[in-house]
Amino acid sequence: MNPVFLLAFFFLEAFGGVVDITLPEQNQGIGEANQTCTQLIEKEQNTKNDSFCERVWDTISCWPPTPPGSLATIPCPSYLNGFNTAAFAHKYCTGNGTWFYHPVLNLTWTDYTDCPYTSIMEDIPELIKKHMPYIRLVFNIGYGISLVSLVLATTLMIAFRRLRCPRNTVHINLFISFILRASISFMKENLLVNSAAFASDVKEVNGKLQFIMEGTHWQCKLFFTVFHYILATNYIWILVEGLYLNMLITVAVFSEKSGIKWFILFGWASPIAFVGPWVIVRAIYENTLCWNTHNNSGYFWIMRGPIVLSVAVNFIIFLNTIRVLYTKLTAFNSFETKKFRYRRLAKSTMVLIPLFGVHYIVFIGLPDNVSKEAELVKLYFEMFFNSIQGFVVALLFCFLNGDVQTEIAKTWKRFRLSHGGELIRSHRDTVTSYVSRGRGSIVSSSNSETERKTSNHELKPLTRIQNDANENHKTNGHVQWQDESSPMIDYQSDNCVENHRPND
Repeated sequence: MNPVFLLAFFFLEAFGGVVDITLPEQNQGIGEANQTCTQLIEKEQNTKNDSFCERVWDTISCWPPTPPGSLATIPCPSYLNGFNTAAFAHKYCTGNGTWFYHPVLNLTWTDYTDCPYTSIMEDIPELIKKHMPYIRLVFNIGYGISLVSLVLATTLMIAFRRLRCPRNTVHINLFISFILRASISFMKENLLVNSAAFASDVKEVNGKLQFIMEGTHWQCKLFFTVFHYILATNYIWILVEGLYLNMLITVAVFSEKSGIKWFILFGWASPIAFVGPWVIVRAIYENTLCWNTHNNSGYFWIMRGPIVLSVAVNFIIFLNTIRVLYTKLTAFNSFETKKFRYRRLAKSTMVLIPLFGVHYIVFIGLPDNVSKEAELVKLYFEMFFNSIQGFVVALLFCFLNGDVQTEIAKTWKRFRLSHGGELIRSHRDTVTSYVSRGRGSIVSSSNSETERKTSNHELKPLTRIQNDANENHKTNGHVQWQDESSPMIDYQSDNCVENHRPND
């Protein structure tokens, strides 16, 4: 089971349209359905196709005429207590035009295994239920840290003009996709009731929440459509990062400025190519609940298939990037020891792992029918790395980036010098006043000629004061000002350096 949607499956018991009726109401519903089915069978006697499996009542549901060699599927009946009306029942028509006969049960068999309410709960072991609060805690803390760090990283990347280059443009778009993913995940946890539906989509029946079957419920369906689109764009932007880096290190002539717009278009538009068809299929063939459950796995693979493919392609690019890095380290650093080269390669690999989403490949081939212990390990692993990946990417490609650190240092230095200038001017005014008072006492005890000489030594800003011997005991002859005409900071700018390796 995909852990991203595990919570939706877990709360299906509350929002699956579980039938809650009395025994007389159930018997009445069965009787009415049987009567309706009998009438349809009588009407079709003269028009039935002999090659088809004929309409039949199996004591629970009425099955329509079905072509040979095909599987008939109908919603689970709404008149049996404990049945989930969002699930489906199945009945197979064999190639000779007869309904499937179970050799062990010795009767014509219908598959109602997905209908009972209890079967949903059996899909989630008790061990996983006990760990759900801890998994949620990991989820909330991880995405919270990622959201804050990504917003700060994006702000820094956009604020500093010197950091505006094609490489950082790709990084910024990746940051934005992670921000959207964290935001929509928090919205799913807080806006939706039990992460499955809006409050207007459910009602309380006998102390249990039940999905309201009437209405289109377009709001929650739109929400989960946006949710899946954002998840898809995040995966695609991780792929874009891999493709972009692969272009830089393997293509001899690569125009970054002209190529970057196609990367941006691919990153945001390509998910529509598979999320859109999934929406159409769900609206036509499986328009149940809020589109947050996947009874038909084939429909879900319309979205999951391209995402799995992007993860696999990115892993191949990751391996190729490691190969290229190792080749370059060996070719251009032959004087280095083998141990030092491996250390540099290991550092580069650790940086590339979150960038390429390598952790996705760990459980990509794990089947759904694994032990509950393996499923629990998978949940913790994926929830932790998926939620914290945004923070790791922001840390490695913004906060630990040399260009970003240089810009932050210059901005801080400029701030200190700017406010330090105010302190210097305040200190200058204080000393000037002190020296003036000392000169005033000398002038009062001197003759007019001395006054004229003293007047030639009026204080001038930003110059050294020439003190006489009588003033040295007050000023020590150390009154000197910094020339304000000199530049406070070097404003020379360089290009945004393309450097995807870790700082050595």
